[in-house]
Amino acid sequence: MHMTRGQAPVSARFLLGFFDSVYMLALSAWMGSTMFFSFVVVPTIDSVLGPEAGSRFVRALLPRYYMWGAIAGAVALPASVAGPLCFPEYRGTGVGIQAMVILSCTLIMLYAGNSLTPKMSAAHDAGPAGNEKFQRLRRQSVWLNAFVLACGLGLMIALVNRPAPRTSGILELSPSERGRFDIGLNRVIEQVERKYGFRAQTPAKEREGEGSESAIDPEMVKEIDSYYRQKKARDDARRGRVP
Repeated sequence: MHMTRGQAPVSARFLLGFFDSVYMLALSAWMGSTMFFSFVVVPTIDSVLGPEAGSRFVRALLPRYYMWGAIAGAVALPASVAGPLCFPEYRGTGVGIQAMVILSCTLIMLYAGNSLTPKMSAAHDAGPAGNEKFQRLRRQSVWLNAFVLACGLGLMIALVNRPAPRTSGILELSPSERGRFDIGLNRVIEQVERKYGFRAQTPAKEREGEGSESAIDPEMVKEIDSYYRQKKARDDARRGRVP
């Protein structure tokens, strides 16, 4: 539904490019830190400091690592939704699924940083009695990390392979265009209400000039007419009249 064809101060393509850039930067920071921490930092620390000291150092880094991921997810989530909403062809269940994936991964980061990591530290500090629990929690951390990494890479691939927009997207009206649109919309509603008997007829002289310049799209006029036609039919049916 297009209200006007005026030029928008900020185009939909600019908004899409801005939000896509924020979205890609957030995902890149998130997935880049995940891959670097998993495949470079942890193996290097273990080989240099040894298992015991390396484990303490890694556990000290984990809260900051998970907080970084949660912040990146909090930035990526609104950007992933705001961009596609600028274009009608991008709207649908895909946007919701994408948002749910980002939200789930963000919650995993918060869970791992605020619950899983303290449990791992407590199990490690318990000594040999907590070794089995520590190993189980560590495997859980690895699997959650791998799940987040797979989801993030999948989201980045989906963005890169998204088709180009087919339409010009949403059009934001300027103040002068909004004023003309409101006047035209009120005139259309008045005409349709008079047509179906919801408004008293006015003399012809008072209706001169109506419709001479309309900022309303014909499809919108049809929708308004259809709404009042159905309302008229419902009112007649309640009163026992035949439409």
